[in-house]
Amino acid sequence: MRTTAAVMSVLLAVLLLSACARHTAVIEPAPAVAPVPQAPAPTSAMTPPALEPAPAPAPVVTAPPVIDPTLDQAASLAANGQPDQARRVYLALLNAANVSRATLAASAQGLYRLGDYADAVEAFRDLGTFSRGEEDLRYYNAVSLFETGRYADAKKELACALPYIQITSDVARYRDKIEKMPSPQAMKR
Repeated sequence: MRTTAAVMSVLLAVLLLSACARHTAVIEPAPAVAPVPQAPAPTSAMTPPALEPAPAPAPVVTAPPVIDPTLDQAASLAANGQPDQARRVYLALLNAANVSRATLAASAQGLYRLGDYADAVEAFRDLGTFSRGEEDLRYYNAVSLFETGRYADAKKELACALPYIQITSDVARYRDKIEKMPSPQAMKR
């Protein structure tokens, strides 16, 4: 019975992790199953000891990501019609030392919103592997890849993001554009 359960959990983990090559998922182990108590033999006068429930796991407390306040300055510059200055701030943040992942992601997203797709692609690449919950970033990366002519990569990123994001009119428009692009093999013919 335990062997079957172990094999099933391994198969489930493999299926979940293979769903998308760059999409990572955190798989928590299943809670321990308490053994089923056996009824005492009718001839025994002893009562089996009561099973105590396992203590609840301590909650995991994580600190909120540290986001550089300079991002507010860049967003303000972009909103006030100064995209070149906003771009410089985003690029400076990307090139700074010891920048948090949240700051990198916000900078990449800011470059995407400015329409600076080439720099956005580089910023998204610097993020590394996307995690669960970052599907919106994958979508922005897909659009940036598409706008820079990397159609096959854009299709892959979009395929990973679509099941997890809301399909707005903009998302549907880019989905149609990206999915209609011919594959590199079809372009060679």
